[in-house]
Amino acid sequence: MQGLLGHSPLCLVAIQIPLILLLAIDRSGVAASTDGDAGLEDKRFNGAPYPDRFFLPFSKHPNVRKTLFQRSFMTTWTRILQEPVSLQVAVGSRVELQCEAVGNPSPQVYWFSGTEAESQIQEMITRAREDANRMPRQWDGMGQLTSTYVIDCVKPEDTGYRYCVSVSGGKVAHSKPALLLVDTSRTGECPRESQPIVTLHAPWRFMYQGNTVILPCRVEGQPMPYLYWLDNLGNRISTSGFRRRTVLPNGDLRIDDLKWTDMGDYTCRVQSGNTEKSVSTFLYPLKRSQ
Repeated sequence: MQGLLGHSPLCLVAIQIPLILLLAIDRSGVAASTDGDAGLEDKRFNGAPYPDRFFLPFSKHPNVRKTLFQRSFMTTWTRILQEPVSLQVAVGSRVELQCEAVGNPSPQVYWFSGTEAESQIQEMITRAREDANRMPRQWDGMGQLTSTYVIDCVKPEDTGYRYCVSVSGGKVAHSKPALLLVDTSRTGECPRESQPIVTLHAPWRFMYQGNTVILPCRVEGQPMPYLYWLDNLGNRISTSGFRRRTVLPNGDLRIDDLKWTDMGDYTCRVQSGNTEKSVSTFLYPLKRSQ
């Protein structure tokens, strides 16, 4: 079992959320104000021109427009948006299984395999209900995760089912089993090096202002890739230059005391040799209703 709090692939995906749901309905726990973009008809951003790099309203942002759903911030829920698919591969192959999940609070996603997977999932459901009120504050707010499960060199004993499980508070959702079938009649050599891959990131996160938010970015590759972050203005983040923003040892970005001016795209870039890859997270700071 692997999860977001350890070295793991986890999961979250892109959606379109009705603006009235998030910022105009007081009973949702989120209120429209000058600290958000819901009422900015003149395209002003905290008294200054609204940056051209951002769409207005935020629901038009390309990371937040694929899947329409009507859920409230006041309820706890999660669901799998993209399930891992079954594969037949040769011995020595490299395998990548992808899973995407969304939820409120932002989900944590785990991978299960082996003959005991179904019973382990049931144990996870029981434990999630018991721990529902002990979720770290960094995972408050709604969010999406994209997780990739990697096997660098497939062996015959890797044959079996893989499950992706999403946990948000006391709610649990899991994928259908994805069968990995290893064809022992075909073999290949295990690669000594592999291109960098981002195994965990969040396409978007909504978090309440004043809180601490974690934007995950986990990578794998041989040799181990070099990782760095760019902020919402395109500036490289360093702990000495941005006191509220810290790149953690596992690659995640932590932003303390979230402010409205933190809104925008944060980019995680990874480099290995001549190969460079990047993923972005759209962060939207929400204002709580009074």
